Amino acid sequence: MREILRKLSLFTAVIIMLSLFGCSRPDNLDIKTYKNSKPGVMLADLYSRTVGTPMKMPYFEIVMYTLSDTHVKIAKYTDGGADDEKVTTYHVPIEAAQKVFDVIRETGMDKWNDREDNVGLNGKLYVCKFPAEDGEYIRVSSESMPENGTEAFNKVSSAVLEYATDEYIVE
Repeated sequence: MREILRKLSLFTAVIIMLSLFGCSRPDNLDIKTYKNSKPGVMLADLYSRTVGTPMKMPYFEIVMYTLSDTHVKIAKYTDGGADDEKVTTYHVPIEAAQKVFDVIRETGMDKWNDREDNVGLNGKLYVCKFPAEDGEYIRVSSESMPENGTEAFNKVSSAVLEYATDEYIVE
């Protein structure tokens, strides 16, 4: 009987761990997966900059983290090249994260690394990271994007920036 209870406890622990990391879901791009998460879990990271020049070029990065069951934190990093980095922080409704996840799914960005007909982009680097079903992160870049990849990056960026307004600014 003790052995059966031990195995049942182990089985239950595994099921709980899988559900906590979203592994029980066929699609991990659902904000409900992150409800009750500790603050600071990265939900999305978008980065862009000009490449291929010896000069220091401007870059732009937006990182979205869990904050609470109702809000996410957006940290927007901008650097004008010769200027110092500027960080602006926003606390926005959690629906912003779901909108970003929906755009990632709609554009097929979560499948880009599986493609064989990728089109690299010279002169500009785009990177997007977001959660995978196994609890790790998927990283896609302008080196693994399809022909309409720039449009997809712009859509994801727009989905985040729609909420990065003075109304939600905290820093």
